[in-house]
Amino acid sequence: MANRFGSGLLTLLVGAVGGAGGALAVGRLQPATLAPAQAAPAASVPISEAKWGTPPEVIADLVQRVGPAVVNIDTVSKERNPFYQQQQQYFQDPFFGQAPFGVFGMPQQAPYVVRKGIGSGFIIRSDGLIVTNNHVVVGSTNLAVTLPNGKTYTGKVVGKDPLTDLALVKIDAHGLPTLPFANPASLRVGQWVVAIGSPLGLQHTVTAGILSAMNRDVQLNPRVGFLQTDAPINPGNSGGPLLNLEGQVIGVNAAVARAAQGIGFAIPVSTLQAIVPQLESHGTVERAWLGVGVKDLPSNTAHMFYPVASGAMVAQVTQGSPAASIGLRPGDVILKVDGKPVHGSAELIWAINRHVAGDKVQLLVSRDGQEKTMTATLQKMPDKLANEAEQAMEQQEENDE
Repeated sequence: MANRFGSGLLTLLVGAVGGAGGALAVGRLQPATLAPAQAAPAASVPISEAKWGTPPEVIADLVQRVGPAVVNIDTVSKERNPFYQQQQQYFQDPFFGQAPFGVFGMPQQAPYVVRKGIGSGFIIRSDGLIVTNNHVVVGSTNLAVTLPNGKTYTGKVVGKDPLTDLALVKIDAHGLPTLPFANPASLRVGQWVVAIGSPLGLQHTVTAGILSAMNRDVQLNPRVGFLQTDAPINPGNSGGPLLNLEGQVIGVNAAVARAAQGIGFAIPVSTLQAIVPQLESHGTVERAWLGVGVKDLPSNTAHMFYPVASGAMVAQVTQGSPAASIGLRPGDVILKVDGKPVHGSAELIWAINRHVAGDKVQLLVSRDGQEKTMTATLQKMPDKLANEAEQAMEQQEENDE
């Protein structure tokens, strides 16, 4: 079963640097006052052979190769001022409504406030296509992308997906260094990893640690099985890469546990590979849909009522859905998707989320003690459900702030 972390224990890693402050206003260092990193020595980032050790020169060589492809993202957004509405309601009171603004030490609030934020990103195409987090760029009216050599470009959001917290930004440049994606199958718990980003506005900061765990269900984002790392990451690291020692991206740094030091989470490369092509082509994600409501088996009683110890139990089947068309029923337990074990409801969601509408998935299902294989053709998630899911995610991020 995937471990669960309550969303109240997580903090998204976008850093606030001014204005009204942001979700993570833990520092107000202005990146413009910081010296830029050393200029990139080359226009491409080669991939070396794997080095399974961590002497300082290994990480130093890695950073020299891949560092030029990691960028700083400064954002400006205009948001509603929650205190403005409160003040309007206050001065509609029969008594206080007669008093002018400024009385009782209450200056008039502006309807909107300007928020400045700091995030990170990395270049995946030499003409300036950049991966970052959705929560770094959401609501922004201005994006400034700064390369390690000090050059700054105006960025444009070309695609974003709130449900996986990924976004693509484009700058007008050519011949830029890029970072490749790692093979998801190569990831191993305990391997050394390196994070590069702009924590607290300190551009191009490098930290190292290990891959502590995979497929963490942190509830902040139920559609992603997060990577956990002890490589120190902080607000401002959002959108920056988590790398293996070959200089390949294994994840996108996204959140940190509030209640503990040294526990951070990254969106895995498998999610990147599924989502980025759609964002590049369409600007949005056409989410695949099976049409079931699922829940975990009760671990303490599963052996008493079910012939299996783990899986995703079908609690509801939507009429007219792919699940209904193949005859899935409430009470069925989905054991595998495309031959890979499913240990709980979260893992089923992650498995379906890696597909697109029209894909066929093979399900191994347990029903009344008998196992059977079913093949479903996934459909596009209905717009209403997709909108509701995005609104729930946005509300979750606001609560996290």
